Amino acid sequence: MKVVVRTVQHESALEAVPKTSTREIFNLLCKSLGIQETWYFGLMYYGPDNEEIWVDQSKKAKYGDYSYEHNEDILTKHKLLPERVTKQHAMNMSDWHTNIINMWKKHNRLDKEEAMLEYLKLVQNLEMYGVTYFHIKNRKGTDVILGVTALGLNIYKEDDRLNPTIAFPWSEIKNLKFKDKKFMIRPSDKSAKDFIIFTQSGRMSKQKYYSEKTLRQEAEQREIEYKKQIQLMKEEMEKNQQNLLEAQKTIHKLQQQLEELQRSKEELELQKNELHVMMERLEQSKNLEAAERQKLEEEIRAKHEEVLRIQEEVERRDAEAKRLQEEQLEEASRREEEQRQKQLEEHELEALPEGADTSLPELKQVNEQLKEQLKSLQSKLETTRHQEEETNFDKIHRINLLEGRDKYKTLADIRRGNTVRRVELFENM
Repeated sequence: MKVVVRTVQHESALEAVPKTSTREIFNLLCKSLGIQETWYFGLMYYGPDNEEIWVDQSKKAKYGDYSYEHNEDILTKHKLLPERVTKQHAMNMSDWHTNIINMWKKHNRLDKEEAMLEYLKLVQNLEMYGVTYFHIKNRKGTDVILGVTALGLNIYKEDDRLNPTIAFPWSEIKNLKFKDKKFMIRPSDKSAKDFIIFTQSGRMSKQKYYSEKTLRQEAEQREIEYKKQIQLMKEEMEKNQQNLLEAQKTIHKLQQQLEELQRSKEELELQKNELHVMMERLEQSKNLEAAERQKLEEEIRAKHEEVLRIQEEVERRDAEAKRLQEEQLEEASRREEEQRQKQLEEHELEALPEGADTSLPELKQVNEQLKEQLKSLQSKLETTRHQEEETNFDKIHRINLLEGRDKYKTLADIRRGNTVRRVELFENM
């Protein structure tokens, strides 16, 4: 069957066999478009300090620059802010709209694509971004929450889904299997024992298994792609080394040609001087005997032929030297163009995935103007906050801000220590 996917920018047509699942079609489409990061989980919590910025960036990305004539009714027709956010602050809806419009206007220099990128950077920095949660128990029967992410498995306390307490990267997990409510995870570290978790139902175990299996496969795929990139880099380095050797050989050959050319020119000049001397002798030797004069004329003819031969050799070597120089210039130009094209491709690809290892991504850096606006908004909202309306999430989020914490710092902290220690921590919760 034919599958056609239309976007704003282009249309993609794919061939798929009947009964192909939506997931398989999605993966096929991502592969054809070169998309490597394919998972999506939605959002569950975001602090009020981010809400206005997101609304501003989303409207900028969708509608472009703010215009009173075309955009005034957008804010009134659409529900932009959750009721939870508006109740927490001593601001009416008009105040919220004014703040959003002011920030929207400040970003008029951004095009839609840049606004979308800034929006995505903000979203990816959220603690709950890309996390699927499951209620589980450990061997002791303690209720905890398991978070399945693209980076691995996180363990959370029931009252805090923003800050995990234990984390297992995918590189530390060898195998997953389940039977009804019982779920077993086998670490890669042979010295670490398997740890068991219990779900609320067999259906949840199945859902959790396939969620983890999918993310594990995607992590492995990223690792494969990463290794391919490393191999390509090695091949490129070997190719560059070979090109360098060939260039050095060409330069050496050119130097030899130039040296031989110089020697030939010196020889030609010497022979010309000798011929000139012989011609002068001939001019001055009118009184010589006929035999002597004939001998001198023969020597002059031989010298003249020698001069012509050397001159042809000089011209030949001169042409060869010029040819080598032109080849070297063309090769240098070709390599420069290849490097330029490679840099363009690398720029378009931006940042390639690091693979499913123990390393962590860095916090996505938004532009300085947006960062300053976010700080200003946080200060303003702090003065209008109704503390009694705060949820548990809001309190945890506010503490994280005060302590300067972000999700990658938290993950780096809780990944310390070996797998054995972290399995024991989980078992003893």
